[in-house]
Amino acid sequence: MIIDEEDDFLKQVKTVLEKENVEVVTARNSREALEQLKEDNEETFDLILVNTRMPGSQLTNALFSMRPALKKLPGGIENFLQKPFTREELVEFVKEKINLR
Repeated sequence: MIIDEEDDFLKQVKTVLEKENVEVVTARNSREALEQLKEDNEETFDLILVNTRMPGSQLTNALFSMRPALKKLPGGIENFLQKPFTREELVEFVKEKINLR
């Protein structure tokens, strides 16, 4: 899942990753993301990329409240891919995180 308030950015990142056979779900804000992450949702995510500078982004606390098991994952929430990044940096980062190398 990719969470960012910029529609053009979401479209570009989704296009790049889908060309690499990565299934991508997008959300424009924390509310949209949390709706997709509700416990009764059958969708699971191997990786969530979040713009940490989004206005009102309290996503991390909400995720831990919704899915307490996330706190127990090795490393928990970690790693950053700072904007701006290249297409190659994005693909390498995502593939490494979801073990597609």
